[in-house]
Amino acid sequence: MILNSFTELEENKFPVTIFGSGPAGLSLALELEKKNINCLIIEAGDEYYNDESQSYFKINTKGTNLKDISNSRLRQFGGTSASWGGWCKPFSDLDIKKTGLNFDEFKKYQSETCKILGIKNSFRESNINEDFNQIEFQYSEVNFYEKYFSHIKKSKHILLLLNTQLSHFEGNNKKVEKAICISNRKFFDIKSREFILCCGGIENSRILLWTKFKNDSLLKNNSNIGNYWMTHYWILGGIGFVDLKKFKSFMQKNFLDREGVIHIASKENNQKNKLQSGIYLSTNEDQNFIKEMVKRILCIAPEYGKKIANSILNKSLKCGNIFMHLEEDPIYDNKIKLDEHNKDINQIPLVKIDYKSSLKSKENAKTELEKLANLFKQKDLGRVALADEIYNLKEFENLGNYHHMGGTRIGDSIIDSVIDKDFKVHDLSNLFVLGSSNFRFGTYKNPTFTIVQFSIKLSNYLKKKLI
Repeated sequence: MILNSFTELEENKFPVTIFGSGPAGLSLALELEKKNINCLIIEAGDEYYNDESQSYFKINTKGTNLKDISNSRLRQFGGTSASWGGWCKPFSDLDIKKTGLNFDEFKKYQSETCKILGIKNSFRESNINEDFNQIEFQYSEVNFYEKYFSHIKKSKHILLLLNTQLSHFEGNNKKVEKAICISNRKFFDIKSREFILCCGGIENSRILLWTKFKNDSLLKNNSNIGNYWMTHYWILGGIGFVDLKKFKSFMQKNFLDREGVIHIASKENNQKNKLQSGIYLSTNEDQNFIKEMVKRILCIAPEYGKKIANSILNKSLKCGNIFMHLEEDPIYDNKIKLDEHNKDINQIPLVKIDYKSSLKSKENAKTELEKLANLFKQKDLGRVALADEIYNLKEFENLGNYHHMGGTRIGDSIIDSVIDKDFKVHDLSNLFVLGSSNFRFGTYKNPTFTIVQFSIKLSNYLKKKLI
């Protein structure tokens, strides 16, 4: 059911109130609905995108090579799913263990997660050599608005209130008593048994920081809010040729996706300082691009250049860009803060981010790309020309401005984390945080699949708690 205004709310009607209608919040609501648990979704944005609402997401960034990220998160029903790329891949056993959670439990949620995202439960991997695996992503075409808005309208267990901003929480040092919300410049209270914060990889931290400022006793001992913030380091590693006939034969299995992208990942291991990376060989059919590549190779390697030209004529060769997703090294000083000099229309501070890219991530990129170039040369699969920036680590350009992670990281202790393994804020009995802000580590994998798994896990926990 869709509510038109906060005046329609009945006090204490909702055992669960969810703030945010993106993949985290909507997935949680849908799972609670299956369990016949009533919930209220509070969404700050409207049904659709609009510029005025989006202005609340302005961010003051400083640091190294961090592009404007204001429009990489959307303030509307469905959240950023309205424009996401849809790449899906679950975290591995090692990924989950690094986060401190139980992999076997998350494996049980995989099938249901695929249903929510409308994808096949198939994520094959094939060994390439001692350094790399070829991997398979699934592509979700689910826009959460398009798929679930009409369902929410008809739901007997889910109520949705749009255009309502969460300001902060109030309560004592043990529990949240109410949420302070704003609609049409008017403040009002929301009371509930359980409060779930699902506002994204930046806004989750902003709201908790503002809560701490307004009511320090509520989060008195929680000093890590906003710390260890990460993004996916996304770079253009170079350009290259792939002889598909040889490549397919060498790989034994072919997971060439619908967009002509070959996905390769560095092999996981338990080395403490080992960071993961995903390499994406994106084919390019632009003839000018191809001609320029052939020209360059003919100048420096005439014999191989002739071979390349012949392969093109035989249409067995693909050429294109080499991109990388890098796992960032979590750094304490990369953090979200309140911007005391810039506020929204309701006089709530906007966000500023202190961020410097990790040298370890850059060095990892250089190492993995050199391994890839050597593999292609040794096996005569093609050739890779690495970007000049790879050899100048200080000038490394981060093309990414999305996949915001950290800030409310999960952990056993309040000393180095914000929430526990049930996603409950340390020292509080009824405030939970859900989303990529919970990640301790990012890996190279896109976060949405794991976020939905988080939602299923929390729905099961809440069911037990509410009985």
